[in-house]
Amino acid sequence: MFRSELPEYIRFALTYFLFAWLAYSVYETVRFTLIYYVPVPIMDYWRVAEFLRDYQSMHVAVLWKQHNEHRILFPEIVFALDMLAAHGRFILPIALGFICYSVAWGILSFTVMGDLEIAFSDRLFAVLIAGVVAFWEGLALVLAQPFLLQWPLMQLGAVVSLFCLKKAADTSNSIYLGGAIAAAVLATYSSGNALLLWPLLLAIGAFIRLSRRSIAALAISGALFIGLYFVNYRFTQETNLRSLFLHPWYVFGFLGSYLSMPFGAEKPPSVSVAIGLTSLAVFGALLALAKRFDVCRSSPAVVLGGFYLFTLLTVSITVSGRVDVNDPNFTAAKVTRYLTVPLLTWAALLLLCLWMSGRLKWRILTPRNLTVVFSLMLMLGFYKLKSWRQASAQDFADYQFAAMSLDLGLTDSQIDTRIFPSPEFVTGYLPGLKANHLAVFFRSRERWLGQSVERFGGVEDATATGEIVYTYPVEHGVEVVGWVDSVDGRDPRPRILLANESGKIVGFGWQPAAGFPADLHIFRTPDKQSWVGFINLRIPSRLISAYLVTRSGLLPQNGVSTLPTFQLASRDQVGESIPDVRWRTDAIWEDRLPVKPQFGWQPSAPTYCSWSGHDENTGRAMADFSSPANGCVVLPILHGPSIGGASAELIDADSEKVLAEFPFRERDPLWTLWRVPVPANAKRLRFLAVDNGKKGGQWLAVSAPLQCK
Repeated sequence: MFRSELPEYIRFALTYFLFAWLAYSVYETVRFTLIYYVPVPIMDYWRVAEFLRDYQSMHVAVLWKQHNEHRILFPEIVFALDMLAAHGRFILPIALGFICYSVAWGILSFTVMGDLEIAFSDRLFAVLIAGVVAFWEGLALVLAQPFLLQWPLMQLGAVVSLFCLKKAADTSNSIYLGGAIAAAVLATYSSGNALLLWPLLLAIGAFIRLSRRSIAALAISGALFIGLYFVNYRFTQETNLRSLFLHPWYVFGFLGSYLSMPFGAEKPPSVSVAIGLTSLAVFGALLALAKRFDVCRSSPAVVLGGFYLFTLLTVSITVSGRVDVNDPNFTAAKVTRYLTVPLLTWAALLLLCLWMSGRLKWRILTPRNLTVVFSLMLMLGFYKLKSWRQASAQDFADYQFAAMSLDLGLTDSQIDTRIFPSPEFVTGYLPGLKANHLAVFFRSRERWLGQSVERFGGVEDATATGEIVYTYPVEHGVEVVGWVDSVDGRDPRPRILLANESGKIVGFGWQPAAGFPADLHIFRTPDKQSWVGFINLRIPSRLISAYLVTRSGLLPQNGVSTLPTFQLASRDQVGESIPDVRWRTDAIWEDRLPVKPQFGWQPSAPTYCSWSGHDENTGRAMADFSSPANGCVVLPILHGPSIGGASAELIDADSEKVLAEFPFRERDPLWTLWRVPVPANAKRLRFLAVDNGKKGGQWLAVSAPLQCK
């Protein structure tokens, strides 16, 4: 049993510990936000490239364009300012997101610090432990994505509106009422979830005895701005309010899972739902106690309780577009993009708990004792979340990997899908960013290509330990993976310069700050010493040398690597089908794909696929044809998510010599077009595809050989 009062020395120790913990949490959040930073648009944020000309021509109507169900007017203004005034490097929306989130936490904390009926040390405990929750390092998973600015902006608007509403009721000052309305507009036009903030403000205004005149002004404002929201509105198929009533148990589970985050992230559905519903039960109990002891109209109860209620309304809007009764794990409730909402809600709940404890003078569950309990629970919870946060950060490693290729002037369809589902969309709007020197093109490394190695730095006499492990063709270039032993250990992520046989710079390599992409790993690439790079083949190259970039100059690695003779073809390099192709396939191969890629190149000729209804089917497909007059062929290949047992090669049919053996990678979701130059003496060719994989996702598909354009 806890004592009602902690000894003085323990109180001081706990205070200093919480200060240090909060400072460390904020530091780690900022550090990971910088680590996850990606200098190219990610997924939905590609709208800034799409709307660039509108921004430049001051076409204000672009700010009114929906994103799915949402009007994101205020985030869009920040996006436009970033593109027009900050080189489109996305630093402005990221920094503003952190500031908005911090201010929202600060206002929630201020409501508790302002209650002078509670001891200062107890108020301080509440603020510090709430800050520890709010600034957990996993927050960086949201803050590092500029498009998710809408959540911190919405939360700031909600908190400020509640705070000002309470001030308006206490002081009858119309300035505070105007502040509440303005903040509600900010929230509403940052995310559509805040449409329900208006009825919540009206209900709370009536409860805290706001004047009739003020309530009327609030109601008229709400009607005006909600009505304006739907001017030229396009209703999407995702929003379905009927689902809230048709599937109440799913909604209940979704609510619990959402509120449980991040603590329920890796838990079974039953545990996640239990965590979230426990939070809801505690909140309900605190509200009941506040009503019983007549403190429910005090500022902390109104602001903190109102914010928790707003989160519940936010979840109801979210679940209306995410109902999937076939997903018992409530996956849609646990996505990282929502993380700021439950984190700040946990902070509000802890503030409310400790405030109630101090205000009602609880004898055993004092603020200090509760702080000790919450601290122990949070230490355990955050420790268990470390692996989940690291796994979630792998997305940023993929984003940074794609940014590398763009930085060196390459646009590979398979790589581009890591940052946007449609590679055609990326290549369509990328020239605008490049022409205006925005995003990754602000100071692109592409400007070094073709220059002599010596211009980058002096080459040292010593050599670096390491090797190029493998090369993989990409469109108009080559991906290179290797490892190197750091010279002095001060640079944990090696930086590599790649040069051809003429000593010209043809590419660069480094390790993504967010980590090494998981699908690039092989047993010969140590995690801490591995690097990945790209070579731009606009500089003719046959042999490649690698140099470690150090503070004193360039340290060459021993050995050279020979580049593959075949490449990945882009769509504009594909010509007509080769005539008179003679196919021989096993009986199971048929023109039926388990999944047809939505984007990328699509074959016009029939396909031959080993799937035939089951992943365990195996066999081979073979095409014999004459070498085209231009001596270059393009071979289309598509494979399943698992590449075990799959192989494909181009063979000289007369000599049986293998001309090209094509590598596969599990992350390639599109048709791969292999462009192979054919030796002049190879007159008859054979395209052979073999599927020996029987596990899930192991299938192979091919289509008719094509001529190079």
